[in-house]
Amino acid sequence: MMMRISYILLFFFLSYFSLNAQIDSTFVFVHGGRFLMGSDAGQEDERPVHRVRVSDFYVSRTEVTNAQFVKFLNAKGNQRQGNTQWIDLNGSWRGYKNPIYEKDGKFYVRPGYENYPVMFVSWWGAEAYCEWVGGRLPTEAEWEYLARQAFAGNLPGDSLLAVALVRENSGYRPNPVAQKKPTPPGVYDLFGNMAEWCYDWYDAEYYKHSRRKNPMGPENGQMKVIRGGSWETFASSVRPTNRAALGPDNNNITVGFRVVIPTAKWTKFVSNTAVQYGHKDF
Repeated sequence: MMMRISYILLFFFLSYFSLNAQIDSTFVFVHGGRFLMGSDAGQEDERPVHRVRVSDFYVSRTEVTNAQFVKFLNAKGNQRQGNTQWIDLNGSWRGYKNPIYEKDGKFYVRPGYENYPVMFVSWWGAEAYCEWVGGRLPTEAEWEYLARQAFAGNLPGDSLLAVALVRENSGYRPNPVAQKKPTPPGVYDLFGNMAEWCYDWYDAEYYKHSRRKNPMGPENGQMKVIRGGSWETFASSVRPTNRAALGPDNNNITVGFRVVIPTAKWTKFVSNTAVQYGHKDF
């Protein structure tokens, strides 16, 4: 009987270890908490500074890559949403063409570009991918909370260049993910390489009436928040509080995304990935 119990305990231990190893290979856990969001020294839309609380969440260690996005396309196709397709396969900039292409009804990545962040992807395509894997795009508050784990205020140039690919050190082009040092608690390219779509609609005055716990932005709008700066952004413009916006139909070479898996009940959908990772249904 004791031996049977020991085997059962060993089974659960190994299952737990394997489960967390799976999480760690793709996502990193972020402990929620309170922080002061915004900056009174920044642009007008960064004001006023206000106290926000975010719940625990998982976040992908890297921006979503071409190889990952191709799996999604082969499962769901390149659907049209809003006024555009999820990804513009004809997207190009100064001779740089989208390395994802379609042939005979299947999607592929040009060799050598598998670990580059996906680009020319609309907000709709980014959010659709996130929901396909059981998550969603990070809220603006989650993104800034994560950014403040690395830098509380304006970024010193030397410190930023150690963790970010910006105009000064990117070669003025996209780069493979995870080429620079990670920022706490172990995420790559939060700043630079690709700017990142957020879940929220953009409102320049949203901070004046933002919800204090798990804000998800205005109920509607015309543009979506993007954060973090990209490979073409000057280092002086990159900081945790800087806000930018772009219409959700835009397929841009400077904008990519990462995935968040929330662990709190306030999320708007059931995440199959979270269930897979051992959490209860939301």
